[in-house]
Amino acid sequence: MINVKGKKNIKLNIDYNWQIEAVTNILKNCLEHSYNNSEVDIEYSENKAYTKIDITDYGVGITKKDLPHIFERFYQSENASNESMGIGLSLAKSIIEKDNGKVFVQSNKNKTTFTIKYFKV
Repeated sequence: MINVKGKKNIKLNIDYNWQIEAVTNILKNCLEHSYNNSEVDIEYSENKAYTKIDITDYGVGITKKDLPHIFERFYQSENASNESMGIGLSLAKSIIEKDNGKVFVQSNKNKTTFTIKYFKV
C-alpha cells in the first residue's frame, strides 16, 4: 500500500514529465525493496526555501557499504534484484538536479527514506 500525505495546493516549477520519471524510479526502488504487504509512505511539504518530498519504505534497508554509491550509474547494491541494471536511481538524481533539486537518502534496518528537495529560485 502507498500512503500519500501533504497539503494539496503545492506548486512546483519543474519539468513535470521528467520529474514523474525520477519520482517513479525512486518509488519503484522502494517497492522492490519493501517486504511483502508492507507500506510505502510519501509525504510532501514546502517552506520558503524548497518543496520537499519524502518517500519511505520499510524493507531490507541499504547497507552502510552501499549507501554512498546508490546514485552511481550501474551500481548494484548488495540487495539489488536480478533484473536491476543500476541506472534508475542515477537517472533520478540527474533529472532532479536539472530542475534545481537535490536527492538524499537515509537508511537503517527496515527503513529507508529518500528525500527530494526542489529549491525555489
